[in-house]
Amino acid sequence: MPPSSEPDAPGTPGLRTLGDFLLQESLRNSVRLLILISLGINRALSFSELLELTNTSKGSLSHHLEQLAAADLVRSRMVFTLGGPRVRVEITTKGLATYEELSRVLARLAAGRDGRAPSTGPAAGLSRG
Repeated sequence: MPPSSEPDAPGTPGLRTLGDFLLQESLRNSVRLLILISLGINRALSFSELLELTNTSKGSLSHHLEQLAAADLVRSRMVFTLGGPRVRVEITTKGLATYEELSRVLARLAAGRDGRAPSTGPAAGLSRG
């Protein structure tokens, strides 16, 4: 599902778009989101590095990578090193565009915070601290 073109409610810059990102089947899971963000930052990581980063089992990580690959967000390939064959996971062009858009949405949300509690909406009247 592409991000919504509908405007966000006043005081909620980017929330609708963030919600749209998180409703995409391929990104509905925190592990897949972590993988996408990690590959967006690093462009490529080994399967072993992703195992350590996500703290999941090999089977679970393989499943999440299959979901991301089916959405054309990542690709995996075997590379041969002096230590033997390794699986290298890389972000695709579509995955990088998705990561960059997600980064922009999060930056817009962060920039919209001015330290004050919202005057309207579900969080009205709540304060930090």
